[in-house]
Amino acid sequence: MPELEPVTDAALAAASPQDRLALLDEAAARHVDGQRPPNTLKAYAQDWQVWQDYTAETGIPPLSATIGALTGFVVWLERGRTLRPDERAVPEVPERAAPAAPSTIERRLTGALAGLRHHKVVVDPEASRAAWRALKGYRQRLAREGIQRGRGKATMVTLTDLRAMSRACPDTLAGARDRAMLLIGFPIAARCSDLANLLVTDVEPVDDRGLAVTVRHGKSTGDMVVPRRDSPDTDPVRAWHAWRSGAGITEGPAFRRVDRHGNVGVPALSTTGVNQILTRAGVRAGLPYPVTGHSLRSGFATEARRAGADDLAIADQGRWVRGSRALYEYIRRVDQWNDNAAGALDL
Repeated sequence: MPELEPVTDAALAAASPQDRLALLDEAAARHVDGQRPPNTLKAYAQDWQVWQDYTAETGIPPLSATIGALTGFVVWLERGRTLRPDERAVPEVPERAAPAAPSTIERRLTGALAGLRHHKVVVDPEASRAAWRALKGYRQRLAREGIQRGRGKATMVTLTDLRAMSRACPDTLAGARDRAMLLIGFPIAARCSDLANLLVTDVEPVDDRGLAVTVRHGKSTGDMVVPRRDSPDTDPVRAWHAWRSGAGITEGPAFRRVDRHGNVGVPALSTTGVNQILTRAGVRAGLPYPVTGHSLRSGFATEARRAGADDLAIADQGRWVRGSRALYEYIRRVDQWNDNAAGALDL
């Protein structure tokens, strides 16, 4: 953020302290926005688009921040928002989304409030409190009625599942890409966005020991090493070499679209595209649950702990903040049986 210079220019000297403060506030807002990860900014942009869809459908000004506008947004999402033409199976046919999960509404409301403030709308605290109360009531109704909205927590991929997914990858260039994505993604506890943002130069073979992988963009960044394995079903080095040499790529995105003719695209896969590939890999292997990027992440933490890895080593490899609540939950899946206070009782 630029420093606030002393007022020396005659025109600036005439500005009031309030005007100077307003300029500083604008600079501070730009500075804070510049620190947000790209994925966070993208999510806020999506949330703001949904808010605009809501205001357009209900016929209210897009910069409304009243109790009715904000609470109505929560109710609109509860009932299932109207999809935009580009989101529909048939663009010309009106279609509504399924009722949103409380976690989705929480994110949408947070993004909408951030968007309103970005547009310099003063949000009445009572209006935002009313919207949050409406969301709390929705959660309570679902709990009373035993209704679950959304996917819930991602089911973890076990080592057995990972081997099955790798073996089920077809003997095609797309299959080689999928196997490389799985065998690199699992040991670095990758999110879908991590794999989508990975570059060819971020994956470097290190002698005969394995791969050095750098995650440069996303929610958490860092450098990891991935050891070589003996089995071709689980060896990330062979999987990476097969994909890279088959695709003929030496720079740019590490993972790309492959069409049905085996042609490799230039742009990187999107986060959604990565998620779809992982889900299809699980279906091919006959897994009884949908696989997502978070299935790899939670599976790595749990399986590493089961194999005896230290929690700090797991945190470093998976780029978790030390003391992370999410990591604690994964580790507890193992420790609750191995280190259980009730087990020490002489019953």
